[in-house]
Amino acid sequence: MRMAALATTIFVAATTLAQAQNNDPPSNATGLPKSCVDAAKSGGAMMSNMDEGKSQSMMAGMQGGNDMTETQKGLRAAMMKMEPAMMLGMMAKDADVAWICAMIPHHQGAIDMARAGLKGATDPQSRQMAEETIKMQEKEIAKLTAWVDKNAASETRKETTGSNLKK
Repeated sequence: MRMAALATTIFVAATTLAQAQNNDPPSNATGLPKSCVDAAKSGGAMMSNMDEGKSQSMMAGMQGGNDMTETQKGLRAAMMKMEPAMMLGMMAKDADVAWICAMIPHHQGAIDMARAGLKGATDPQSRQMAEETIKMQEKEIAKLTAWVDKNAASETRKETTGSNLKK
């Protein structure tokens, strides 16, 4: 099952990267700022040559889980949404832009997972931690997004790797 999950993540990430190269809106990178998508495109994001039939079969395997709770389904959905967005974000050439663009969907994933946890949480302390997580991660996303919107524009003009943005 772990191999299927890994292969599924790779397939979804490759699809997202291909959409970015074609200037299509990245359907699996929900919440990723446009500046991150643009930086990933300039970073040379390449699509994997996975066999489409095998990939679709793996995706179908991940869609099961009728015996899962609503919380488990929400956690799975959060992970499947987060992973390809993180993969796209990390494709920027500049190290600073790449890690920040990868972190935005990571923090959004924490919000989505906390919301999924709230669906079935009965323990007051667990609920409080989920609510605090949502608030903290929203602040972090705002801070990261502001930084990348301000600094990633130079990414599309660079042809070298590494961090050399003006601070």
